[in-house]
Amino acid sequence: MEMEYSYQGVRKVNKKTNQNKNQNEHGWDGDVHPEIAAIDHNANLEPIEQLMKIFSAYNHQHRNEGTAWSVWPDWELVLTSMKDELHFINANSDTQEVIEQRQHWLQFTQFINDCEAITLDGYTIIVGGTHGQQFMFDMCMEYEYWVTPRSLDEHYQKTNSAKKGLLGPPWKRNTLLHFVRHEVSHSLEAYWQCPEHVAKYGGKWTRYTHDSSFCIEPNADETFPQGMMRIIQMCIEDTEIWSVLFEKDLSDIEHHEFMEREWPGGIPDQDWEYQ
Repeated sequence: MEMEYSYQGVRKVNKKTNQNKNQNEHGWDGDVHPEIAAIDHNANLEPIEQLMKIFSAYNHQHRNEGTAWSVWPDWELVLTSMKDELHFINANSDTQEVIEQRQHWLQFTQFINDCEAITLDGYTIIVGGTHGQQFMFDMCMEYEYWVTPRSLDEHYQKTNSAKKGLLGPPWKRNTLLHFVRHEVSHSLEAYWQCPEHVAKYGGKWTRYTHDSSFCIEPNADETFPQGMMRIIQMCIEDTEIWSVLFEKDLSDIEHHEFMEREWPGGIPDQDWEYQ
């Protein structure tokens, strides 16, 4: 879908003042719309809950009218780890890829705003499936990963406890050993029973699902916001996920049974192929 972007309150020398003062155009009194003015620029704007406040504020008119969000934030994204090339619109240098990524972020944030099945808590996105299960993951914007829920908050508390007001991620990639998987958690316990509504597998028990999470990788042809939107939609639909995970468990069962048949006493050291 093609989309035109617009700014509201542009051309600043001081980023927090000297806003564009066209009251008739924007329809409010003062320099900027009250929702935009209310953004806490001293807060950590990295969590999805805070990022949503930025996009929602700039698209207040579209929210009221029920139209597609098209207003790209003015400058606040520089306080986040969103890709640098996305921060400011430049008609002379923006590539088609950059333009499309902005569209995807606008579509994703509007989807988050409009969807009643989604709740935000700091970095964590909580999704209620149509069949009663719940799914959660943290949005790690700097490295464009979805990771174990609550893990980013926990990491910030450990690495940034002495600098509560510090903006932006204080960590480095090589310290995030537990962030190597695109991981989503679910509300069923380990070794779960496949929900009854899943055709073919409903009511059957898994054998090798050791925890209540699963790894789901991004598609090669999708951007980060597209990937998160796809996963959330899968969680809401709440059927395909269980089918895929159950079939993976069946594959694991088959593999373990094969290993037991071939090497009941364990794999000999010389059989490197199966180490």
